[in-house]
Amino acid sequence: MQQAVVARSPFRSSRSRAIRAGHGRALGVVAGLALSLLAGCSVAPTVPRPRIALPDHFAQAPALGPRPDLAHWWRGFHDPALDALVTRALHENLDLQAAGERLAAARALAPTVTARYLPQLSLYTNQQPTPGSTASYFQVGFDAVWQLGVFGRAESERRVIAGNAGLAAADLAAARVAVVAEVVRNYLALRAAQAQAALEAELVAAAQRRVALTRVRITQHLAAPETGAAAQAALDTARAEASAAPAAIAVARQQLAVLLGEVEPDPMLYAVAPLPAPPAATAVLPPADLLRTRPDIQRAEAAVLRAAGELGIARADLYPRLALGWTMTASARTAGGEIGRLRGIPSFGPIINMPLFDWGLRQAQVRANDHALRAAVLSYRQTVLTAVGETEQALAQLAAARERATQSAAAATALARAAQAAATRTRLGLADGLEGDSANTATLRAALVAVQAREAEGVAWVALYKAQGGAAPVTAPPPAAAAAGVAR
Repeated sequence: MQQAVVARSPFRSSRSRAIRAGHGRALGVVAGLALSLLAGCSVAPTVPRPRIALPDHFAQAPALGPRPDLAHWWRGFHDPALDALVTRALHENLDLQAAGERLAAARALAPTVTARYLPQLSLYTNQQPTPGSTASYFQVGFDAVWQLGVFGRAESERRVIAGNAGLAAADLAAARVAVVAEVVRNYLALRAAQAQAALEAELVAAAQRRVALTRVRITQHLAAPETGAAAQAALDTARAEASAAPAAIAVARQQLAVLLGEVEPDPMLYAVAPLPAPPAATAVLPPADLLRTRPDIQRAEAAVLRAAGELGIARADLYPRLALGWTMTASARTAGGEIGRLRGIPSFGPIINMPLFDWGLRQAQVRANDHALRAAVLSYRQTVLTAVGETEQALAQLAAARERATQSAAAATALARAAQAAATRTRLGLADGLEGDSANTATLRAALVAVQAREAEGVAWVALYKAQGGAAPVTAPPPAAAAAGVAR
């Protein structure tokens, strides 16, 4: 039995291949022209540039002096121990390290937008039997897809990525500001509590001497018996007041340990040191500079950029998703006739995913993102107003605290002179010991008030530099944000 063989004309085969190739080239040219036109169409929204009219200077600081050193403002206390603590906290604080990792994670995604719109190649294999189970095929193929970021999709995705990175950078800057401020504040609390503990110990000793002198006077019938109860009550009150300082010392030490990422306080914190005084001069930035130094303003700006990107993506979803695809599939029989013969089928052409009808879901998403962008702009403006208001309040509080510290120190000095005069009269026999103890007690209590006032002045100084974004890295905007057209 002979098998019939049909011969194919080589001329006809080459001609058909030429026709198919010509059609393919024509289709490619048409598709390329169409995609080039579509690539020029961008519906990405313009990033809003919120403008706020800011004054040239703060009302509480009409005369601007030298610019503050926001990166090292705590050095104004001239305390080497404080400088060392802040340096350690900036390197060892766990919150700062976590914020740094989140920033690194956000920046690691920056190249993904560009990579997403480059040709992607994948390999797949498959084993597929025929429906009649008379043969089985093994398939291997390559898929290449080139997504086109048209209709503003690629630009909008870049804005989202840049916005997320900006949010993480602002969070890191805010953490730096908070950590430095907390280290300085707790250090001031520690030194103030140590000074208060020493003064309160002297107050207890003075109250004990007064009780002893009162008892002698009562024994000699020079004082009424009820004066002894009053002296004892004063001693009990002094002892009760003295119990607060050791607790404040322990709390401040432990807070500093937490800020340094440690379980136990550093041994150097157990040494007694004087309470450092803040600088007499006040350096303030112009209000407009807060836009560069305040982390919360930088965060609000990044939120506007991200919201604009999300709106652009929602608008791009209204249009088709376009790509160029190339596929090469080869199959070989693993069961049945012609086992092992490999046949390949290539294909190339545009890929179009066109939304037709979704009951208004995409339009609703566009409206929602549009409102979200407007809300982000309003939040930015509110954040700027809050920053200016906080700085004004910090300036007013610092001025009041400085005046209180000055007057308290003057009162303590005057009472110290009065106590010295009373002690001189006691030595000359012109007064008894009770007068000297009373004057000494008044001096010690005035010194306590002066210590508290000096601590409050230091805390107000910390609040002022925190309001100006102290310890935040003053840098230019990230390249991605600058390219996206973010206004400053």
